[in-house]
Amino acid sequence: MSQPGEPTLPTRDQVTSWDIEGLQAVAANAAAIADSIKAASDTVHTTIHDDLHWSGDAKNAADDRADREQREMRAVATAYYDLEDVYKKVYQAIEYPVAQIKSLVRLYEVEPVVIGNDAAWTVHNMADEDDAAEISRTLVGYATTIANADAQWKPKIEAAIDEIRKMVPLANSQDAAIAGGGLSPERAAAVAYANQWALGRNPEYDNHGDADCTNFVSQCLRAGGFKDEGDGGVPYMHHDESGRWYYNHHDDMPDDNSYSWSGAPNLHDYLLRNNPAPGTPSGTEVQTGTIDSTTSQADPLALSHAGLKPGDIVQYELSSGEHSGQINHTVIYVGQKPVTLPNGQTVMADVVDYHSHENKQVAWSLQQGDWTSFPVKYHMIKVNYPGD
Repeated sequence: MSQPGEPTLPTRDQVTSWDIEGLQAVAANAAAIADSIKAASDTVHTTIHDDLHWSGDAKNAADDRADREQREMRAVATAYYDLEDVYKKVYQAIEYPVAQIKSLVRLYEVEPVVIGNDAAWTVHNMADEDDAAEISRTLVGYATTIANADAQWKPKIEAAIDEIRKMVPLANSQDAAIAGGGLSPERAAAVAYANQWALGRNPEYDNHGDADCTNFVSQCLRAGGFKDEGDGGVPYMHHDESGRWYYNHHDDMPDDNSYSWSGAPNLHDYLLRNNPAPGTPSGTEVQTGTIDSTTSQADPLALSHAGLKPGDIVQYELSSGEHSGQINHTVIYVGQKPVTLPNGQTVMADVVDYHSHENKQVAWSLQQGDWTSFPVKYHMIKVNYPGD
């Protein structure tokens, strides 16, 4: 039994069930995330300092902000490199004793011999009691080495993770995206709503089931301060009119919304209309293109490189489904985070939230559906928020 202040020894069942190669995988992922963060920050810094041919106060302000954000992102990358280093050292410290324990268990635990799942690693039913005691002492020695390594390195792992959490303020430290600074309150509100309801359905609105993507994004736009335009008048009479964008709740009949509220191609046309009424959603299509497959080399930061900010939207023409060949899917851009692509590469990517099948903070280039959804044509739309 361990004494007060001594580390608790792992048990036989714990050690024999461990796959410590996972420690190597965590270290590799941490390094990949650090590399991606550093590369992304350096790219933005170079673009602003060297590639934009402009001058004056705006240029100076942009340079200062680029310098500050590069320092901050490099600090985050350093914390991930620290995490990589700690996991490597844990692996190095316990690789040999774990392997030895597993080897000894396989060698000696042959019926009727049993190695107990207790702190003393007691060997039962061995004919020679002295041999049994010696094997137990050896096993306890290796278990002690593992326990000491855990006591030494666990606080360092927790410290590295705490450092990452402090430097990257996250609403949910496990999966939140970095939305970036400089967002208007309206954009920030739209992003916050998207993250709140990405994995659920707001009961204040109709649930559109497998066709909920544009309904969800319209809710985000309304949360971002946009006003409804028009209404149904006599319910359901005007919802097909192109100049309307609204959602009406009715206590005594089904809710009523415009086609532009819940239809992907209708919202696209509505946002790009001429002479939008003040305070209503509008936008500009800044880029279109095609993604051939889930493993195609689409730029993971294409949205930010195109000038989009969190709160802007992307629409897609998925090749599968009833409406193949026209815009049939809508998502909202919510920030950046490290993601692992289907080819196993971990990169910093622009991420989006969307419905139909609920998804939160996934790479913008990976959409719901299987391989039949590809090729996918995308439409990047910069939305004119009230506070911009």
